Amino acid sequence: MSWIPFKIGQPKKQIVPKTVERDFEREYGKLQQLEEQTRKLQKDMKKSTDADLAMSKSAVKISLDLLSNPLCEQDQDLLSMVTALDTAMKRMDAFNQEKVNQIQKTVIEPLKKRNQLFWSWVTSEWPQSHELPELHSQIPGTQGLWLAW
Repeated sequence: MSWIPFKIGQPKKQIVPKTVERDFEREYGKLQQLEEQTRKLQKDMKKSTDADLAMSKSAVKISLDLLSNPLCEQDQDLLSMVTALDTAMKRMDAFNQEKVNQIQKTVIEPLKKRNQLFWSWVTSEWPQSHELPELHSQIPGTQGLWLAW
């Protein structure tokens, strides 16, 4: 009879139960999906604000080009309509600029900050004051340990 130091045929003892591991992986997947969607939203909002600014700048340029047209100098009615259009386009540009500034402050910057803070928190080591008591209660022998990702 020979002595075998490693019992190959016996299953390994799990430190973390399979259900807890599956739940953890599911939640981590949800976090990654949330990060991806947040980045996409941030990118789409940036594209939208850039397009808004370009559109209003183009409208202002068109109205200025119409004002400098020689036909406007000849016809007073046309000149008054183009002047009104120019005024409206400049007001629209100012409102668009304010809208873009508000979107930047209320959507884009908070999303960027949230991503930076959240993922720096997730990837850093947890301080001992932030232990997971419910996880420790499910895993015997882990009391006093803390997790790092």
